Amino acid sequence: MYKAVILFIALLILGGYLYFSRPEKVVLNEKGNVEGLVNKARAMLQGEKFWKYQLTMANELYIKNNTPQLPSSAEMQSLYRKVREDERLLDEKMKVLYTTEEQTAKTLRMKADSIELAGKWRSIDDAAEAARMQEVQKFKIIIPIIENKLHISKPQSVPIPN
Repeated sequence: MYKAVILFIALLILGGYLYFSRPEKVVLNEKGNVEGLVNKARAMLQGEKFWKYQLTMANELYIKNNTPQLPSSAEMQSLYRKVREDERLLDEKMKVLYTTEEQTAKTLRMKADSIELAGKWRSIDDAAEAARMQEVQKFKIIIPIIENKLHISKPQSVPIPN
């Protein structure tokens, strides 16, 4: 009897957790399947509340990914410019200690570093843009699936007779 009571209390706590908790992300994949055992249980217990929350999250993420954003490397470039400016100030003060060849070599190294970093930043930005577009496409698929589960129909445009 004692084990049955403990089991009942544990199931009650688990059920309460599943009923009141929310996933931290959109847990529906592009095929319309809920990912994870806990999320499947949430969907079953919460019903429409679960799907409304998923729709809200999916719409927010779609809008966030679909709005123009600064390139991923913008912060890194800003920090790099500050570091370069500090290096230039130091080089100006140390100029008297360098030979002409050393000054030329330093200038060429800085130019080479800038070219190399520009390529890295471009590849970082391209990868971030590809990931962003992939997320947009994912949510273009997921949002109608969630709306279908909630039985939300978009108003169809009615053709005007001539």
